[in-house]
Amino acid sequence: MEINFYHVSQGNLVPSSLRLLEKIYSSGQRCVFFSPDEERVKIIDKALWTFSTNAFIPHGDMNFGFSDRQPIYFTNRIENPNNANVLMMIDTIDYKEHHNFKRIIIVFEEKQQAENANALYNDLKKNNVNVNYWKQNPKGWEKLN
Repeated sequence: MEINFYHVSQGNLVPSSLRLLEKIYSSGQRCVFFSPDEERVKIIDKALWTFSTNAFIPHGDMNFGFSDRQPIYFTNRIENPNNANVLMMIDTIDYKEHHNFKRIIIVFEEKQQAENANALYNDLKKNNVNVNYWKQNPKGWEKLN
């Protein structure tokens, strides 16, 4: 398992999350987008419909149907109906219940979330877990390992 931390510091969480979802989709991987906050899931889902004028990123949730066919699946539950190998999480750093993913992406921006993510990153690194830490700067993402 690989765990990637993305610290949003240039702009807000929504556009940054959408750009990361776009990268995941363009790489051909399936993804589950998870937040324990149902309202946040709806905001990101709605924003993805109008995010890019160049390309549409197919996605859905349990209400849309065809969950197993969605390249990006939105949820506020612990599930993987589209057999994704990538999990993208916001509003939480609690990844332990999500052990059936090859890659976990934890995106955060608030100071308290950053402190918690830094502590988790350092703990995982000490225990030889494959982790990466990315921080946003004006030019894009900078890897800080």
